[in-house]
Amino acid sequence: MSGGIGHSSEHLHAAVRAHPAYGDVPVDGRSEAAVLAEILHRHLGVPTEAVTTEEESTNCGENGAFSVRHLRRWPDVRSVVVVQDPTMQRRTHAVFERALAHGPEVTLTSFAPFVPHVGTDAVGDETGTSVWTLDRFTSLALGEVRRLRDDEDGYGPRGAGFIEHVDIPDDVLAGYERLRAEHPDAVRPTWRG
Repeated sequence: MSGGIGHSSEHLHAAVRAHPAYGDVPVDGRSEAAVLAEILHRHLGVPTEAVTTEEESTNCGENGAFSVRHLRRWPDVRSVVVVQDPTMQRRTHAVFERALAHGPEVTLTSFAPFVPHVGTDAVGDETGTSVWTLDRFTSLALGEVRRLRDDEDGYGPRGAGFIEHVDIPDDVLAGYERLRAEHPDAVRPTWRG
């Protein structure tokens, strides 16, 4: 599990507090990795010794770099499966591609735990469980396309340099522009600080 305390930790903490099954897991002041590792152990039966945590990272780029550094402790690792919030899946894959580029060959696979279903009031998973409000999902989707772009505001080589160049299909960029025009206040600045 990878994740320290970053700008989205409050959303994870709130979701865990409100979850009908996982609400008993303490979250205050805890890293994302520690919270998720405890859910795996306490509620899903994953043995404690089967989970290792990386709790320093505060953003997606650090998740990849610090996780790969952590994984290099086991030189026989030849495959990695990245499981991430589906709105961040493509960017996280790109981050791990970059982090794994230097070293032994490792097969990288991505797995999104669910496909978001957009409803009239909220966005949920395939069971109908609400995951985000429409406003939150809009902000996440717009932010991801912006981060994936390879320009001065993106995370590609011509921007922050956190990821390698990612080809974004023209229809996705067109949809992004339409959504951005309808929700101009939904996109916050990304890496500049």
